[in-house]
Amino acid sequence: MRLAVLFTIVFLASTRLLAQAPVDSTFSLLFNGGVSFTHANDPHINRWLAKYGYPTEPHVPSSLHFELSAMPVNSRQMYSVRVSVINSGKNLTSFNLLLGMYTALIKDPKFLLMAGAGVGFHRDIIALNGDMPPEYKQLAARYNKPLGLRRGGCLIEPALRAFWFPVNIHQLQLGLFAGVGVDMDFNSRWRLGYFDNSKGKASHFKRLTKPSDQQRVSEYGLAYNAGLSLRLHLL
Repeated sequence: MRLAVLFTIVFLASTRLLAQAPVDSTFSLLFNGGVSFTHANDPHINRWLAKYGYPTEPHVPSSLHFELSAMPVNSRQMYSVRVSVINSGKNLTSFNLLLGMYTALIKDPKFLLMAGAGVGFHRDIIALNGDMPPEYKQLAARYNKPLGLRRGGCLIEPALRAFWFPVNIHQLQLGLFAGVGVDMDFNSRWRLGYFDNSKGKASHFKRLTKPSDQQRVSEYGLAYNAGLSLRLHLL
């Protein structure tokens, strides 16, 4: 509710500024890299990990993210592809792939204020290299492979984003960006499996149907990010 009120206030304030802002009508590409934080959390898996002596998921996990965005000629729309990889988990490997569409509430040559959303997919894997329940130990001995828990699901992130470009070098701009939104992770159930590299190229996760003692927990939380942006005007 608070975020919705914030979106409304920013939108109403920005519409008054649009008429005064100089128009940027070029086609541009943006290359963004930075750090993301989210308050989305899974308390069930954290209790399970703590019970068997594993590091729990960070309360506010951080991720490195890389993004390519484009704004067509004479358009207020920005289209983006973002990949983020967690960098604060010990036994946890996680990545997100997000396709976004945002509308410029304010658009001028040096400043962008965007509102919109991203939709995509996320994958989480926890390596089980310590203590485990008896059923898990029997499976580890049977397959003689390192076990792990894996899940995936849909990710939706409505957000406000701001870009500021103080440095201009011909058609190139260097600047900063920041964003705030809500991460909604619609997770599948954690599934037990093992990592197999019998093909000799890369390890593949092979899912086991039992045991299925893990719960399906969707996660919701505030998300924010910041970093550097490089903007290239092509037309």
